[in-house]
Amino acid sequence: SSLIYSDIGGRISLTVTARSISSLIYSASRKGPLVIEDVAVVIPFPKFVKTANLNVTLGQVIYDEAGKIAKWVIGKLDEKQRPQLNGTMILEDGSEPGSSKGQSTAASSSDGEQPPLLVTWKILLASVSGLNVNGLSVTGEHYKPYKGVRNITKSGTFQIRCH
Repeated sequence: SSLIYSDIGGRISLTVTARSISSLIYSASRKGPLVIEDVAVVIPFPKFVKTANLNVTLGQVIYDEAGKIAKWVIGKLDEKQRPQLNGTMILEDGSEPGSSKGQSTAASSSDGEQPPLLVTWKILLASVSGLNVNGLSVTGEHYKPYKGVRNITKSGTFQIRCH
């Protein structure tokens, strides 16, 4: 990923890829290639960015001008896909993204370091811990619960730092 500012504007380029994860333990009922679901990327922009024009090859992106945040919802992602986000930014009049003229990176912005990207996803029928449920007993209920357990691996809070 890259985020570059100049005196009047900037460019952003971001590519998301999926890799096989050897630490995942798959359920016996899982078939087929690795599919990551509900993939979303939240991109915070510095305060000196007035607006952004963003385009994606997969999914949908929404830029919130008031909060200076873009949310890119990709959806399902497999190992073969490489969705990309590209765009341009217009800076506030009189703002100085860097200490010198010309190009500067997000790390040298006047607001300090570029905030990290936040990424969320889930992988069905997979477990990182390897925990397995062999039995389930419910007492005090008149119905018999369905015999089975589904594993879901969720991302939690996952940050990617850009330089």
